Amino acid sequence: MKKFIGFMCMLILVGAFAFSQEFGSIKITVLDADGNSLPGVSATLTGPKIAPMTTVSSAGGSIRFLSLAGGSDYTLKLELTGFKTHIQEKIAVSFGRDVIMNITLEQAALEEQVTVVGQSPLIDARRTQVGVNITSETLMSLPTARNPWVLMTLMPGMLVDREDVGGNEGGQQSSYYGHGGRSGDATWSIDGGNITDNSALGAAPAYVNIASYDEMQINYGNNDVRSQTGGVQLNLVAKRGGNAYAGTFYMDVEDKAWQSDNVPQALKDVGYTAAGIDRVYLYGANFGGYLVKDKAWFYGSWGVQDINAIELTGDAANTWLVSGYARLDFQITPSTRFNAFYEYDNKKKWNRTNWGAEEQAPETMWNQIGPGGLYKGEIDQVIGNLYLNLKGIYTDGGFELVPVNGRPTRNVTTGPYLTRVHSPSHYATGNIDDYGTDRNQLNLNFSGNYFAEGLLGGDHEFKFGADYVTSTVTTFDFYQGNLTLHYYNDPESGWPGGEHWEAWLLRDYIINYDFKRYSAFIQDTATFGRLTLNLGLRFDHETSGVSANSVPASPWFPTYMPALEVPAIKAPVAWKTFSPRLSLVYDITGDGKNLIKLSASRYGSQNGFGFASHFNPVAWTEIDMWWQDGVGGAADGTVQAGELYGVDWDTYLPQDRNDPNYWLWYGYFDPDDPTSLSIKNDFATDYKSPRLDEVNLSFEKEIFADFAGRVELIYKRSSHETWTQWRNSAGTFDTQANYYVASVEPITGYNNYGRTARYTYSKYLLNYPNRYNEYKAVQLVFTKRLSKKWMMDASFTLSDWKDHYKGDYIDPQNLEYYDGGVVAPGSGGSGLTGIYVNSRWQFKLDGLYQLPAGFNVSGTFVAREGYVLRSDVLLSRPGISGSQYIFGSPDGGGKFGDQRLPNFWMLCLRLEKIFKTGESSYVALSADAFNISNSAHALKQQTRMTAANFGEDMRILNPRLFRFGIRFNF
Repeated sequence: MKKFIGFMCMLILVGAFAFSQEFGSIKITVLDADGNSLPGVSATLTGPKIAPMTTVSSAGGSIRFLSLAGGSDYTLKLELTGFKTHIQEKIAVSFGRDVIMNITLEQAALEEQVTVVGQSPLIDARRTQVGVNITSETLMSLPTARNPWVLMTLMPGMLVDREDVGGNEGGQQSSYYGHGGRSGDATWSIDGGNITDNSALGAAPAYVNIASYDEMQINYGNNDVRSQTGGVQLNLVAKRGGNAYAGTFYMDVEDKAWQSDNVPQALKDVGYTAAGIDRVYLYGANFGGYLVKDKAWFYGSWGVQDINAIELTGDAANTWLVSGYARLDFQITPSTRFNAFYEYDNKKKWNRTNWGAEEQAPETMWNQIGPGGLYKGEIDQVIGNLYLNLKGIYTDGGFELVPVNGRPTRNVTTGPYLTRVHSPSHYATGNIDDYGTDRNQLNLNFSGNYFAEGLLGGDHEFKFGADYVTSTVTTFDFYQGNLTLHYYNDPESGWPGGEHWEAWLLRDYIINYDFKRYSAFIQDTATFGRLTLNLGLRFDHETSGVSANSVPASPWFPTYMPALEVPAIKAPVAWKTFSPRLSLVYDITGDGKNLIKLSASRYGSQNGFGFASHFNPVAWTEIDMWWQDGVGGAADGTVQAGELYGVDWDTYLPQDRNDPNYWLWYGYFDPDDPTSLSIKNDFATDYKSPRLDEVNLSFEKEIFADFAGRVELIYKRSSHETWTQWRNSAGTFDTQANYYVASVEPITGYNNYGRTARYTYSKYLLNYPNRYNEYKAVQLVFTKRLSKKWMMDASFTLSDWKDHYKGDYIDPQNLEYYDGGVVAPGSGGSGLTGIYVNSRWQFKLDGLYQLPAGFNVSGTFVAREGYVLRSDVLLSRPGISGSQYIFGSPDGGGKFGDQRLPNFWMLCLRLEKIFKTGESSYVALSADAFNISNSAHALKQQTRMTAANFGEDMRILNPRLFRFGIRFNF
């Protein structure tokens, strides 16, 4: 019922508003032989997916066709008495891009006709967004695993935390980073509508089947005012029906019998086996056409990704992804269009990891379940020079991670507990937590475009709009025995024998949050001869709150962690962000083939449920204690209350477990008033969104027809990031003065700092006043559209991404290592940790060539500097719970970024044979070879310097693999 009500509300609102749809457009200026504008020219645009569109050129000779589906088969006809009729065929249109043409009509005494084929410009002369449109040729004709994260590895300058060989990573989302942007500021859209998961910012809400889509758009710089953030913007463009019935069936198959072995003998000697594929089946069908020609169209898609992968440890990692959608498009009147869309996604994954199969036992893995759906409706309207459109999207998301050993037994204190051994290296055993989440979101957008010619000496396109997002999340996280166990071994510490166990006692984690964002923007794109000026301003207001909720008592110390009824709590803070955008485009030669582009932008960030998580009085309740099995209870591996102790940090002697002053750590409640629901965490009065400033300068040139190149200079500066400071129960803040040099770590030579007092009661959020990071890059990009039997994309990126603290720190531990080091975001979640993404150079190439007799050969090649290694020593810090890391070089000293994995490269090839079965139908047989050199590049290594296997590979590139496929298009 909740889904139905949400969808009906969305449809009702569709009838009341409009939102600017970022489909493609064709914009033409018609001139005579002397260069004068020609008004009154009759223009007709036809294509297989639209009803014929007609208009007449304005007084300034302008013609505009807006909101066009992507395709390369549009035909334009221009007619004016006394001039030759001009017909231009095979015009290519891409999502979010303008095809801008100046067309000169020739005078004629008699009726004559001029036909031009396939000469639409490759460069958008007004667009300053930096990014790539991945066409259907790239999606289906290159040797890739056909998921969005794999395609991102081919994009200029993009960094992705894992390498996919034939789909072995297809069941997990990758962490990805584009040109200095924050990962949490990435957004996902379908047909221009925001579907970003507010519970996992930067992540997609589902595992879409890329083979079902017509185009994928990735922007990584100079995002215009429609975009809230400066992160990567990803948009999937759904296929749509046209005036002819058309469809596709495809199947691709992989098997371990078609796979090589590339595991070095040294890894086999320690028990690793050949990672790779057991089998993979990718299959699906797409079909669409017309219900009523030129009036109503339909399209449907259904696809399955059956992925059975093998980890380096030999463990199976099996994934079943099902995705499908249905859409209807209606031309209600010549100026009114409506679209309805529904998508279904379901993921089932067996043996999903948390830290990586090399760091956890098989019993610690999850089985993932959880289908979801997406409902979309939109309508657009043209009224003279005004274009309006509304888009509404309701996302029904969520999933559950069920432990392979079964769900934890509730309200008991017995095992098997989740146990993590941290020394000499990390490894997890026992029963992992049971996690489930329900995530729903409604996005409504209203905006439009207004065109004004001859205003203030130029032609103007005004964009304006408003955006509203509301979402909810309900999440639970339960642990066996309501605790986790942790083992540390540091011979240099004060613990008896240099080792100890900790029991982290928990209350069940249950949250219920809501989120809202209101946005508005306005932008003017003004053209003055060869100069185009874009000036825009965006405002965003976002916040989140706690909904009413019940939290059960913990079986451990229920006096301190009792059952609570949490009331709804309104957010005490909101981010209110103004984001200006400015760009200039100058057409050097006046023909749209040599352009200089300059842009300067400021962006805010997106917070999702971050505010609610911070001020929720019972978000995560935990007490950490020293566990001594058999001291105060039976030595049976079961935690008993009598075996739990506090500790005196001066003597390392056990203390009263009931005295909070001796607990190793506690958080998110007041031990003097544990039933209090007052908000303990707080915000600075001027706490605001982090800031990203960006300046881009580029030169773009059409080298020859359908082939263009550009050189880009990119600068980004992230500042005012969130700074978390701790306070004690008296409200006193932790400061630098509370830290002292306790020892010098002998391997790195860096200081190990102790702390004089405890500051774990609450957190205070503010912005770093001085700390910032800078991203600087120069990039060459070449694009060749498919014509004359070949296509190609190539890029080379040189970058420098550094962090600068400028004195903004409290705890000096590892400051020398990070300050002035590189920014290398770490992978987290999605089954992989410990990958630090930063490459100072990258080269990427993909292309296709059409050979005689219907053969096509295509390939992809990626090369980059190896990612960063973060070597560490684990040791105790007086006054701080658990053992802590000191990072550095095994040779002493060092900065983050000095140590790296070996350089990486991978080559993949495809051979395809096309059998024509009709004028527009064909059968394609393909053979793909992934990692054709069978390289075993190291992707992760053991970084614990005290471990016996320090420097040993823990993750390598999967071996060479062949895939065979068939595709039928009609």
